Amino acid sequence: MKEMTFSDRLNLAMKESGHTQASLGDAVGMSQPSVWKLTSGKSNSTRKLLEISHALKVRPEWLSTGRGPMRQDGINSYVAPLEELPDGFKWERVAVWDEHTPLKTDEVEVPLLKDIEFVRGDAQICDEGHDGSKLRFAKETLRRVGANNDGSGVICFPVSGNSMEPILPDGSTVAIDTNNKRIIDGKIYAIAQDGGGDSKLNRVRQLYRKPGGKLIIHSFNPEEHEEDTESDVEVIGRVFWYSAIL
Repeated sequence: MKEMTFSDRLNLAMKESGHTQASLGDAVGMSQPSVWKLTSGKSNSTRKLLEISHALKVRPEWLSTGRGPMRQDGINSYVAPLEELPDGFKWERVAVWDEHTPLKTDEVEVPLLKDIEFVRGDAQICDEGHDGSKLRFAKETLRRVGANNDGSGVICFPVSGNSMEPILPDGSTVAIDTNNKRIIDGKIYAIAQDGGGDSKLNRVRQLYRKPGGKLIIHSFNPEEHEEDTESDVEVIGRVFWYSAIL
């Protein structure tokens, strides 16, 4: 089965929305040649991803990575025609498991906390924030994102609120690698900021570095963007996985 590329998804969304390269460029503030680079596969990323997604009425995550449904309501998500399936393709049942199911040799379990407020940068787990719930990850998945394949340093927790919608809808579960605190522009992190007094405010946000030791702390709610000094923001860990029910 041929995997859709970014340009494939973009062209499909443009076709279904009726947008041309020129009209999409006008809608998002890009030149037609810049849009052409994206539709032709000459470029596979853009800082205008959110604007393009809104103009085409598709989910940014689907457009960027192909994950999940094409649209928020799940309608018109891409399904490969049967003739595109490879010879010998066989559908398999989804495996059901619970806490009593033995771990496979290529799996590890990581803690699932009750709330982001219980997340700490040293990956220590306290009983108050953890009822014993865990999630399972393939060791290969952890290796691929640069996390320890024994699961050490990996923590999961739910995200609440609409600040990161539509990428992280309210109730999404995320996994962070607390060993990965290096800031890469545009990646999503769990961070802690001064909440007043001795309290810390833990949040999940997209980060961008600026000259002079400044950070842009970006949510997908346009009213909640802010800046802070990099030294005043504790990076707890980088988000490398999430799951959401839409």
